[in-house]
Amino acid sequence: MLKRDAWKKRRLSWDEKHMMNSLVAAARSSCVYFHTGAVDVKNKRIIAEGYNGAPEGIENCLEKGCRKEEHGIDFETKGTGNCRGIHAEVNTLGEIAKKDAHNSTLYSVYYPCSVCAKIIANSGVTEVVYMKIYREPDSLTKEIFEERGIIIRKLELDIDRCLDVIKEAYKE
Repeated sequence: MLKRDAWKKRRLSWDEKHMMNSLVAAARSSCVYFHTGAVDVKNKRIIAEGYNGAPEGIENCLEKGCRKEEHGIDFETKGTGNCRGIHAEVNTLGEIAKKDAHNSTLYSVYYPCSVCAKIIANSGVTEVVYMKIYREPDSLTKEIFEERGIIIRKLELDIDRCLDVIKEAYKE
């Protein structure tokens, strides 16, 4: 077998590449407790990326400390408005104009919450690919995506295989 044939079989799929980029974005998270990232893709090209953390111009948890910790609020308490961070999906879509997000695919490490689902639906994204579920999927997220005609699918990512392929590409 020719070397090119072997590489063609091993190289990352588009889904693997984009989800790995979501994971790389998650490595920039400024949340002490939870790390997630997202990329928005159009015509197989990344047009925006983001991770969970404070809005631009606001000190993040790594700089200022976790606001929930500071106020004695359990991290698992969601939706109370006590966290200074915003979700990776929101940070990602906030980087681009609605016209650019139209007919794009959003790759997110985690299944989106219902607030993010509303923003995703409004942006014109037509497909969401996720890797993990943080908790039980929000039924409102599913309803919003179904009504808007947004395809949602889980990607089973073999991270070890992807990292091996990346290491192999680096050696050459």
